[in-house]
Amino acid sequence: MATRSSRSTTKKRKPSAKRTKSAKKPSAAQTVPTIPPGQRVWLLELPWGGLGGGTPAGVTYYKSLTAHAYVGTALPSPLEPYASKPYSYLRWLEDELNGSEGPGATAAPMTLRPEQHADVDAIVAAEQREFRQVHLANDVGTGKTLVAVAAAKAIANMRGARTILVTVDRPARITIPSWRRTIAALGDEDLCDDDRCDDDLRWIIMSSDSLGKLMARNGRPRLKVDVAVIDEAHQFRHASKRTSYMRRLIRMDSPHDTAPFVLTITATPGHHPGEWGYLSSLYAQVHGDPPAAWSDFGRALAERGVPLETSYGKWTWTAEAKESLPMQQAAISDVRDILLRHDPPLMLTRSAPWGPPPFDVDLVELTPDQWRAYELEWGDFQREMQLARTGNNIARGLAALVRLRQKASMIRVEHTVAAAKVELERGYQVLIATEMVSTAAHPVAELLEADGIPVARIYGANPQAESERIRFQRGEAPVVVFNTPTAINLQAREQFADGTFATDTPRRGFFHQARYSGLLAEQTMGRAHRNHQVCAWSLLAAAGTIEERAGTVMLSRLIASATSTDADSSTFAEVARVFGIDWIPAVRVADELG
Repeated sequence: MATRSSRSTTKKRKPSAKRTKSAKKPSAAQTVPTIPPGQRVWLLELPWGGLGGGTPAGVTYYKSLTAHAYVGTALPSPLEPYASKPYSYLRWLEDELNGSEGPGATAAPMTLRPEQHADVDAIVAAEQREFRQVHLANDVGTGKTLVAVAAAKAIANMRGARTILVTVDRPARITIPSWRRTIAALGDEDLCDDDRCDDDLRWIIMSSDSLGKLMARNGRPRLKVDVAVIDEAHQFRHASKRTSYMRRLIRMDSPHDTAPFVLTITATPGHHPGEWGYLSSLYAQVHGDPPAAWSDFGRALAERGVPLETSYGKWTWTAEAKESLPMQQAAISDVRDILLRHDPPLMLTRSAPWGPPPFDVDLVELTPDQWRAYELEWGDFQREMQLARTGNNIARGLAALVRLRQKASMIRVEHTVAAAKVELERGYQVLIATEMVSTAAHPVAELLEADGIPVARIYGANPQAESERIRFQRGEAPVVVFNTPTAINLQAREQFADGTFATDTPRRGFFHQARYSGLLAEQTMGRAHRNHQVCAWSLLAAAGTIEERAGTVMLSRLIASATSTDADSSTFAEVARVFGIDWIPAVRVADELG
């Protein structure tokens, strides 16, 4: 017993003694960099593991900042590529530490078109009437980014505010530089009516996947947002960690008169109104309710007669509505019009003056040998197609359906490549949209390059996505294979930051794989059909296979998505007849109102 007691006493004292001798509370100097007079701190975005496997001389990592820092009179040239970028959160922290702002971004100047000025005026008018939010749902490619930057600047200056948060979708290597260029390009545009207007604003552009960096350990935002621009807002349509962060950052549950002004942006709000939860506080305000009454947005709509029900924790159409596209369209229109017909309008839905993208479907008849391959067991199919074997080769349910799609799309690679070659010979640059990589994007790109055709690849975890995009835009690669449906520009005549332009060669698009999501399908077409540049699209699918069924789902959801924003869906009429889809060619509210 004595031995056991002695041993126990030693265990209790030893750790305590060590903590007393070695544990030191970090001083303020260790928590953040000390900046001597005449010097400056630079926060750095160093790669994981540092440079050359270590941390460069003079660079220190600060855990409280989750960043490396260099202090001196000038940043050494080897570290310049890793300096914080204008309008990044890292730059915001750096400016806070230095007490002065670093250099901003530069870009060739841009000006607003008359219709864009009208949209800015409409957004400002809603803010002046003390509405907390406006939803910008103009057609893809109509210049919503420029409208958003101009409106945010005007409203921030009206409010005497400084901090503007912009959230963007992936891929961040493309979307963040695009927004940075637009903010810089608008620069000196006069957007205010009085002397209060200045450009002393602090922009923070963040990927939606990085919003957690703006949250403190207690779950509260690290900064106070005055104006927020939520781009591609449909990415917040489901309950998720990033949606929770977004709601807290823009104080969606706060009273209407204490919340920041929010501009949400997407031409594809959701597959049904239950997915418009990022508008819940605005609907609450319109109905004169506190935000909490609409926090469960789907429930609030269902209680008001919208045909929605819960399934696996998500709101979806009722069984009856699922069987009736006209019922869906009617319900979407009712919910949409609460904002669209409001005075002032709280949803803007400007149609593209160049019209919707021409769209058709090409159902490919498989040969007997291709049908045999399609019907093979997955393991046998992998061997025949020389695919790497991964995971369990026995699949049921959803996994089996995915593998059927993989088989059909890989079997049709030669057909897609042949269609692309025809369009190249006709003088087009060609876009080929896929969803999967190993059985779609990669084999299509490989076969084209085997025929001597350069291909830009924007799929998978490609760190060179932006340089690949530029290759296509400058015509160095006449074909782009991609699975990024949002926030990249592949149109003819795009203006770059240096004032030069992309090729004026017309674009032609192919869906090598149908998207089950109408939102992603519409966004995909908008990568090249934008800003007065017309790009026709074709859906390629194997007749009689799961691809044909996927095409039916995609088209139905495209029609529902168009209804959400009062868009012209007439381009889908002929294709709807091919698939036997019952739909309503709705009269646009804008036409009805003259």
